[in-house]
Amino acid sequence: MIKLNNDENRFKQLKKKRLEVLEAIKPICEAFNIDYDYIVKEEGQTETLLLNGQKIGCSMNSIYAIKNEIIGYIFAKIYCKDKWWHFKPHTLKFIKQYWLN
Repeated sequence: MIKLNNDENRFKQLKKKRLEVLEAIKPICEAFNIDYDYIVKEEGQTETLLLNGQKIGCSMNSIYAIKNEIIGYIFAKIYCKDKWWHFKPHTLKFIKQYWLN
């Protein structure tokens, strides 16, 4: 029997989580016609949500928190795209705090 070390075991869990996340976000992303993926990397054990090419850092997030990131993306990129209000810059800055360039 081969025993996995902690990093191998953690990455195995991340791959399982990836499938769960993709299943959970599929209805939302398809409803808004968003191309999506959830990327897990073995090196550094990072998790990244990818929405229409926009990377959002989601390491150690719950599925609930990942769904909240999608709602923020929809709000910022679809709903607010051409709207303006007084606190828009502050709101978008908060929504985009984990977005990666």
